[in-house]
Amino acid sequence: MEWNHVILHCDLDSFYASVHTKNHPFLQNYPVIIGADPHNGNGRGVVSTCSYEARSFGLHSAMPISQAYKLCPHGIYICSGSQISFPHYREESNNIMTALQKYSEIFQQAGLDEAYLDVSNHWNEYGSTPASIAEHIQSEIYQKLALSVSIGVAETKSIAKIASDLNKPHGITVIHNSDLEKMLYHLPVRKIVGVGKKTEQQLQQRGLITIGDIASLSREKAYLLLGDHGLYLRKVALGINYREVGYRREDRKSISSERTFSTDQNDWELIEKNVQQIVARLAEKLNRYNLLIRTISMKIRFQGFVTYTRSFSFNNFLSDEETIFDTAIKLLKEFRSSSKKVRLIGVRVASLKNGKGQLTLLPFLNSNA
Repeated sequence: MEWNHVILHCDLDSFYASVHTKNHPFLQNYPVIIGADPHNGNGRGVVSTCSYEARSFGLHSAMPISQAYKLCPHGIYICSGSQISFPHYREESNNIMTALQKYSEIFQQAGLDEAYLDVSNHWNEYGSTPASIAEHIQSEIYQKLALSVSIGVAETKSIAKIASDLNKPHGITVIHNSDLEKMLYHLPVRKIVGVGKKTEQQLQQRGLITIGDIASLSREKAYLLLGDHGLYLRKVALGINYREVGYRREDRKSISSERTFSTDQNDWELIEKNVQQIVARLAEKLNRYNLLIRTISMKIRFQGFVTYTRSFSFNNFLSDEETIFDTAIKLLKEFRSSSKKVRLIGVRVASLKNGKGQLTLLPFLNSNA
């Protein structure tokens, strides 16, 4: 079988939960849920991730923590703060990425727990099929790092990403372009990366339910229905979206993070401390992906779900944590006199651009970047 390219998508299985289980073996075989404090079913916030034992009860990422508790009240809920957990996540992630990069110099990390590898030129060093190199990688990660990884093998990044999710946990799925109709066309459109709930609803309204429905569109029809996004989805479905490993689509315009308080707050010292923690997390992402920003937005939600946003745009691009935090606090000032308590706060940074070769205002996050 001829392969135009051989792309691997390596996706760590239930990464955060797996790291806790690795460090605390007594958690093995228990439903482990990482996220907000459930407060006996009255908690606010969402599930960040959960073990596969927890998923068997219907739990999943982004589920309200209160709903998760109702489905799985006997689960082990871990809501340790970022200062406690994230150094462990970063350490494990660094070890994994170091191991993966040995298999290909054409490498792209996608978050703490995902990576793409282009092994087109040397996969046959490991066996007669591309599955052989995936098996070798999977075995090494499990034996040396005690973590489980699922791997998708395909001719494009987009199909490899879909494939890695089809046989979790600890699975390997190989999809050659000649197998697309048999293996993918019956799947719902939401399996395509970038198709969320709203996009899925828009597609369904146009009669596009499955990946096969997208693939059946002519180029003209795809553009007429959905514009450039339709052309992108059609390329993915046909297996011809040949983006190079290392190349990121430039359509991400912002990064944001929010925090829902377990009880409504009027303690502004606590509120500002949480803003500082959110900004630190965003600044770390900017630093990791070498991004600069020009716009900062502050979101605040009061009792009764009344929500306000305020934004400020600079004349120049920047990424330093101190400036982002100071600006966010200034945007909050007008709300300090409100008699209502605060339910949620969030920070969004926008107008992103690559900062390669440019200086930021302050050196920051040098230690764990």
